[in-house]
Amino acid sequence: MKMRPLPRALSCLLLLVLLPACASNRGIRELRADPAWTPFSVAAPLPAAGWARGRAEVVHIYIEGDGVAYSTRTTPSPDPTPITPTALLLARRDTAPAAAYLGRPCQYVTGDACSRECWTTGRFSATVLLGMNALMDAAMRQTGARRAVLIGFSGGGAVAALLAEERTDVAALVTVCGNLDPAVWTAMHGVTPLHGSLNPADRAERLSSLPQTHFLGEKDANITRRVTDSFVSRLKPGAPVAVRVEPGLGHGGEAWAEAWPALLAGARLAD
Repeated sequence: MKMRPLPRALSCLLLLVLLPACASNRGIRELRADPAWTPFSVAAPLPAAGWARGRAEVVHIYIEGDGVAYSTRTTPSPDPTPITPTALLLARRDTAPAAAYLGRPCQYVTGDACSRECWTTGRFSATVLLGMNALMDAAMRQTGARRAVLIGFSGGGAVAALLAEERTDVAALVTVCGNLDPAVWTAMHGVTPLHGSLNPADRAERLSSLPQTHFLGEKDANITRRVTDSFVSRLKPGAPVAVRVEPGLGHGGEAWAEAWPALLAGARLAD
């Protein structure tokens, strides 16, 4: 799942052309104004954008959540770009030598390949995963890294787990309010099953030797311990995994970012 790298000038031009007007939330405005972070993007199989800073053997790669998947409970959103990009807030508090922030396909960018299925029922489809693999490859090239710690927020936690199940260059997996079993999650909330999507819980056993930490918010009614436990129960006995429920925290936002440096310091990033 490797892609030929785009020339940096072309990559930046593509990103600027594709950025929609609605992607002007504060976090992205600040990121674009920060010279430490370099933009990169991929165009196929789905357009996706990312930013990176620093160079190191190991990069911390943050993967954004589902964003605005639906405008109402039953109406798909015309643009999945997140209003509060929690994964970005976390990435900017990370002091590792190299870090990258990955938007999900069709967040921050537009393209003919974008369809609402990409951020609704097919948000974890094989095509979406191909796009995220390509974007992760680009992040690795940008930072010169050989290994990555994948850190996913909400639905980005599902993507991070799916990537880790396929790749051999993942050093550790960290999720924050991660949707690690979408089948349990949709049943719990009584919403449309994610037909066409992959479920990381189905292949969780592959990650039984990978160091991982799964953070949950005590006040998070969206992703509960039930979702996480379903995933963790499929790991082999003795797997290097920790589940931490953080008092007073809900589903994403600034409060997680404020607590993040201390939380990350306590995460299991290696055996």
